[in-house]
Amino acid sequence: MGVGSSDENGPRAGTWAIQRSAAEAGTVAIDIEGRKVWMSSDDAALEHVPEAWVTAFCIPASQWGTGFVLDEPVDAEWRAGAAANVAVTAAWWGGDPVLHLDAPEPLQHRRHRSGAHPPLTQSSGRGLCFTGGVDSFYSLLAGDHRPTHLVFVLGFDVNLEDVATSSATTAAVHAVAEGLGIEAVVVRTNLRTDRVFASTDWEHTHGAALAATGHLLHRTIGTLVIPPSYTTSRLVPWGSRPDIDHRWSLPGRLQIEHGNASGRRIDRVQAIASHPLVHEHLRVCWQNEDGQLNCGHCEKCLRTMIMLAAFDQLQHCRTFPDRAALPVALNELESLDRGHMPMWRDLEGLPLRAAERIALDALLARSDESRLTRPEHGRPDPATPSEG
Repeated sequence: MGVGSSDENGPRAGTWAIQRSAAEAGTVAIDIEGRKVWMSSDDAALEHVPEAWVTAFCIPASQWGTGFVLDEPVDAEWRAGAAANVAVTAAWWGGDPVLHLDAPEPLQHRRHRSGAHPPLTQSSGRGLCFTGGVDSFYSLLAGDHRPTHLVFVLGFDVNLEDVATSSATTAAVHAVAEGLGIEAVVVRTNLRTDRVFASTDWEHTHGAALAATGHLLHRTIGTLVIPPSYTTSRLVPWGSRPDIDHRWSLPGRLQIEHGNASGRRIDRVQAIASHPLVHEHLRVCWQNEDGQLNCGHCEKCLRTMIMLAAFDQLQHCRTFPDRAALPVALNELESLDRGHMPMWRDLEGLPLRAAERIALDALLARSDESRLTRPEHGRPDPATPSEG
């Protein structure tokens, strides 16, 4: 094997060769060290862009201490931004802080790239990454982002092989888009199941993966908005942040924006809680149980449910269990991680039913006790979970 090759234990140090791969209509694909990675869509044209694939694999490459070899030139401004992101994320999570990229000399004006594309005008379309969660709905309904397209990627938080959940989530995305008179774009990909990409935590790579998707959709959208995770006052090392996302942009093709991150999660819930589309389609759960949009018993579901209850809207939300079940579900939750606590503490003082308040106070108390008694073994708690 060469320096960029892989074996059963993962990629070796050196360089990863990325080459365009043949694909059927509606699909773009690359070969990266003998593995085929692809994206496809029936809703919008995808076009191969070399910067897209390096964007997707930048952080895994840093983690592995390797680089890239391309047979196509890349944009100099994009390269500088990507290099800055690699340096920042390596400082957070370790890895090589340098983006090693061997590509033909970049051309001064991308539109003149040796016949690869005719001259282009940047699309006026505005895509919003949309999963149906609180941050997605907040950016859609309360922000000033004016999307023309909702972009949802099957294969990211919903497994392609999970037919029931895939059908339910795509139906919800299409229904929301139709309800607002805009377009839905569903993209399918095997990126997250690629064993090299998957070797790095999704919490570290998801922003770059969304940016890569936007690059491939540049014929349809000239701007991609990634909804916020953390509020600006609570930023932590994370794969999508206001100071990271815009650097993946490709001048003249795609501008990437981080959504309005000024509000806490509870503020975002309050802003969207009474909207009929939220009542019908809100999906915050990652459990993906039997095609349900929300399981109703995981920490994230319960956190969202009690926030909706505080604003007297939970009983209107068809995607969650009945409000009467909330106290029992809270009592069954063992304890909360330290990273989740600020979002739960935001609920103190808000109006809840007596049984809900008792169950919430008990959960907070046993979470405090659990942190006092849990052995730390000299290690900090895991990275703070997303507010989204």
